[in-house]
Amino acid sequence: MALTLNTLDHAYDEPDAATVAKTLADLDGRRNLVATLARDEATYLQASGSATVGLVLMYQEGSLQHRYRSVEQLPLAHVTEAFQQYLRGDGTWREGIRWEEDEEKIEVYPWYESWWFYIGALLAVIGAFVWWRGWY
Repeated sequence: MALTLNTLDHAYDEPDAATVAKTLADLDGRRNLVATLARDEATYLQASGSATVGLVLMYQEGSLQHRYRSVEQLPLAHVTEAFQQYLRGDGTWREGIRWEEDEEKIEVYPWYESWWFYIGALLAVIGAFVWWRGWY
């Protein structure tokens, strides 16, 4: 299955090992923050952070229920090796890294914190004022 390497600014179809290594080394933690090596939208390996400070790995296998992140920041060399193994289809890239589930946190806001509520309330006040005072 073909892999795609994505960053914020670039996408590479079927990247080679040198392209993967250079892309990871260019992560600076500011504009270049994330690199994703994906089989499809729901199956990928992702690195985020800065190559000089350390990178966090995240992977997902098919759905949000199977998404994991590395517990610690990892050095560039370790992340590059993991990406190279993933690129080759070698399943050993998970070894030697402590993983934790990465749960998607969805915040639910009460109805009165919605901007739609405030627009509706403003329109109701304007309507009441126009009805009470007349159009002119």
